[in-house]
Amino acid sequence: MANSEIFEKKRADYLKFAGNYAAGTFLDNNIQKSNYTKIALVPTVKTIESWSKLYKKFNLGENYSNEQYWDDQSKYLSDVTQAKEWLEELFKDRFEITAVGAEFLEGVGNRSSENSVQLTEAIDLDNNCYYILQGGFPALEAKSNAMKQSKNFAYDRDVFQVDENNMVSFDERNLDLLIMAMVKDYFDREITPQDLNSKLPAFRVCGTFNDYGKPASDGNRLCTIIKTNHKKELTQASDEEQLALLKAGKALPANAGRSAAWQANEKKRLEWLLAGEPATTKN
Repeated sequence: MANSEIFEKKRADYLKFAGNYAAGTFLDNNIQKSNYTKIALVPTVKTIESWSKLYKKFNLGENYSNEQYWDDQSKYLSDVTQAKEWLEELFKDRFEITAVGAEFLEGVGNRSSENSVQLTEAIDLDNNCYYILQGGFPALEAKSNAMKQSKNFAYDRDVFQVDENNMVSFDERNLDLLIMAMVKDYFDREITPQDLNSKLPAFRVCGTFNDYGKPASDGNRLCTIIKTNHKKELTQASDEEQLALLKAGKALPANAGRSAAWQANEKKRLEWLLAGEPATTKN
C-alpha cells in the first residue's frame, strides 16, 4: 500500500539520517496509582534496534543505548496530571491515567509537538478505558503509514486527504481506526468499533507536547478522545516490586494474557529504568 505523503516536506526538516524520518515508539504501560506528575517514557525494543542501526550506519556509536537516553531524560517526559484534569473536567468523573505511548524523533523527543504523537490511556470509576490522542500532522501521517505497512495490524487507511481544490482535511472514521490499531500496538489491547461508546470530535490544537486539548483555529496538531466499553482487566505488579526483583537477580512475574512483544518491551523498560535515574517526578 502506498504511503501518504501530504506532510512529507514538513518531515524533511528533521531528516537527520539522510532521508530517514527517525521516529520511534516510547511507552510506559505501568503508571502507578500515586502522585506522580511526569512519567519518563522508554523506547521499545524495536525502536532501540532501529535507532541502533542508524547510529552504526552514520558513525554515531555502536548502538542507541541508555547513555543517549539518560543524557537528557526531559526529552521523553510526559505530563499525566494535565490529562487527568482535562478528562475529569470534560466527563465530570474521576479518572486514573494507566498508560502512555508516544512517537518521538531521535534527538528531538517532546520538544517538537508537530513531530510527536501521544496516546494516553485512562480509566473512569467503572473501569472503562478512554484514549486521548494528540498528534502533529507530519508525525501522525508517518505513524499511520507505519501501521498501514505493518503485517501485525488490520489497518489500511489514511487519516489525511487532499481534495480537488488542494485543501487538506482529515477523516474522523479513519482516525478512530488508527487509534484502535495504536491501542493494540502500544497497550496490547483489542479495541473494536463495537467497543466505541462515544467520542469527542477531533479538533486542532496548539501548544507544547504536554498541553492537552488546547484548541486553535490553525494549530498544527489533531486531538480527540474516545470512550470505550472495554475494561482494563489485567493487573500488574508495581515498578517498585519489579525493580526489586531485577536488583535481586530474580525473574519478573509472568504477565499472563500479554503478547511476547508487550512483555519484551516491559522488561526492557524496567532494565533501562534500573540502569538510569528515577523516572518519575513527584509533586
